[in-house]
Amino acid sequence: MLIQQPQGRRERKKAETRRAMADAALRLFALRGFDAVTVNEVAEAADVSAKTVFNHFPTKEQLFFEHEPLLAGDPAEVVRQRPPGGRVLVALSRLLRAEPTGDLALFGRIHRDSETLRAYGRELFAARERALAEALVEEAGGDLRPRILAVAALGPLRQVWESILLEAAERVPPAEAVARGVRMLEETYAVLGGAFESLLHHRAPAAHHAPPVPEEHSRALRGERPSIRRVAELAGVSATTVSHTLNRRRPVAEETRQRVLQAIEELGYRPNVLARGLRTSRSQTIGLIIPDITNPFYPALARGLQDVLGPEGYDQIISNTDGVRRTEQAAIEHMIARQVDGLAFAVFHTHAEDLLPVIEAGIPVVRLGGRLVQHGVDLVHSDDEGGGAEATRYLLGCGYRRIAFVCGPAAEGPAAERVAGYRAALAEAGAPADQALVAHTHFSRAGGAEGVARLLELAEPPDALLCANDVMAIGALDEAARRGLRVPEDLAVMGFDDIDAAGMVSPGLTTMANPAREIGQATAVRLLERLREAIDEPSTELVVPARLVRRQSA
Repeated sequence: MLIQQPQGRRERKKAETRRAMADAALRLFALRGFDAVTVNEVAEAADVSAKTVFNHFPTKEQLFFEHEPLLAGDPAEVVRQRPPGGRVLVALSRLLRAEPTGDLALFGRIHRDSETLRAYGRELFAARERALAEALVEEAGGDLRPRILAVAALGPLRQVWESILLEAAERVPPAEAVARGVRMLEETYAVLGGAFESLLHHRAPAAHHAPPVPEEHSRALRGERPSIRRVAELAGVSATTVSHTLNRRRPVAEETRQRVLQAIEELGYRPNVLARGLRTSRSQTIGLIIPDITNPFYPALARGLQDVLGPEGYDQIISNTDGVRRTEQAAIEHMIARQVDGLAFAVFHTHAEDLLPVIEAGIPVVRLGGRLVQHGVDLVHSDDEGGGAEATRYLLGCGYRRIAFVCGPAAEGPAAERVAGYRAALAEAGAPADQALVAHTHFSRAGGAEGVARLLELAEPPDALLCANDVMAIGALDEAARRGLRVPEDLAVMGFDDIDAAGMVSPGLTTMANPAREIGQATAVRLLERLREAIDEPSTELVVPARLVRRQSA
């Protein structure tokens, strides 16, 4: 006879299963990035079927947003349940949790590094706008007004929500990020407040019955773009002073600068990039070509570029090539067609002749990696050879003698420099440099596992591994665990880059810190110097040192 579980117990079991799946997914997202993880992998990690995952989470994005740490409820329900006479914006301003749940910084980093998640977040807020508009219909009637008010209310909330996540992702203390975000939201809602409530509760058709709406609020509600002239009027300065404050080409007194910035904030002014481009013959965009956007090193590098370029009014166009030369060539042509003002790219197979069209177009170029000296091209890269040598010396100093290197599919790009450093350090120590100990594979977690598997099948397997990047090293840890090997007792493992996940895996990954963000910042500075014609040399090189980070894996 089938005995049915009580309803309460079934619901608790479902909740536990749902939480287990979401927790397993978050661990995988933290380790590899949201876009690289499949639902099947989540199911395996949570010890359930893929069908069970889809039953609870119809889209993969919902697995991530199950851990959403900042919003304390649904805007529409918050508005419906506010006390009689309570103001809508006051109720909405309390949606942000003063003390976020979970790991806000981790949530922010995963969200920041995935365009898929950022797009899904925008879709969620769009759905919340529709639901809030339906709730406001009950008070304002069924005309267009509730929809306009919902957008006006949730637009600032979404922007503050995102800004808190981004700040937390950059290791700003969560309490500080949330407090600043709450202040921003309250200040914005204070500006909107009078006009919002008067429009919400005013039902009479005659316009003269309504309380006067300040002109700037009226403009905002009509969707008009605030102009630089309006900023100047509100700040009590000239339009030229506003322009100098924005582009920083002329000094502006600090007190005046603060007045201009306050006016910009109050009006929600955003510079018209298209108009600026027509005046300056620039697109205000910088191209970034990278081999693998799922490798956490490259989003960190892109963030470094944005740290410098964003305040200067530049946007980025990012192209992913998978390290394929033909794709790299096509990406370069695409960037020229998009009329980027400057180009930065992480090289794998691009040859000198591939860059000639960019140089002939007068576009400043920075290569990220390699040693090629080329007229019209600047180099910014980490000390790949020195880092490879230091990592090898460290392993030798720990007593390991048969050290293998898990490399990429070809001897090009930064990994080739790391192999050269590895070989130089072995030769310096008089240790064997067996060619069979260099395994060529893919720059991925699966590739790392595959390369290690081949090395461990050798008649004399290695006692230590140095991997070309951290993602491959994590794959090496996977393979070691699958074979029942203890790390580092049976096999030492080292990576290169020091991505966030390096400190999250078990055992913690010993690695060479390759400061991606600093490299991105240095690249952006060099491009801006070229655009301002501040450098006379035809080519420059900047080397950023790598640094040993000791953890438990070696």
